[in-house]
Amino acid sequence: MTLIDHFKTMLAYETWANQASLASIESVPPSARSGMLFTRALQVMAHNQLARRVWLARLQGRTETIPDWFPSWTVAEIAAAAAQLDGTWSAYLAGLSETDLTKIASYRSSEGTAYSSTVHEVLAHVANHSTYHRGQVARLVSEAGGRRASTDFIAMTRKS
Repeated sequence: MTLIDHFKTMLAYETWANQASLASIESVPPSARSGMLFTRALQVMAHNQLARRVWLARLQGRTETIPDWFPSWTVAEIAAAAAQLDGTWSAYLAGLSETDLTKIASYRSSEGTAYSSTVHEVLAHVANHSTYHRGQVARLVSEAGGRRASTDFIAMTRKS
């Protein structure tokens, strides 16, 4: 397996895990959906999509400005953004070569600080960032009375 293949697998995992997390959010009882736990779970999932959009823009040499990193989106809005980003990320990965992974991406943080990272480092960060926040969503969903999703990578890949 090449590193490009690995990151394609990580994108498949991202798609699968986001769908599972959104389904878990929908399991929150209607009586708890006006509460802060439900609202925060949605905001964290929206944040993941915004972060994915910003990091892809940075890799492509573009600048994205995000006025609110934790917006109040609906499940449908998050699902639509995730699906669109899955396609855009897939196209991006399809155009990469193994040597592209060592290229430097120069960008500015949301605070305006200049940084440089390799494409490989950014791709690893995006996957880990999403996983981190899906763990937060699982806790929020559980505390709101819903069924938390099992979004560990191994859960997607294991065979019985």
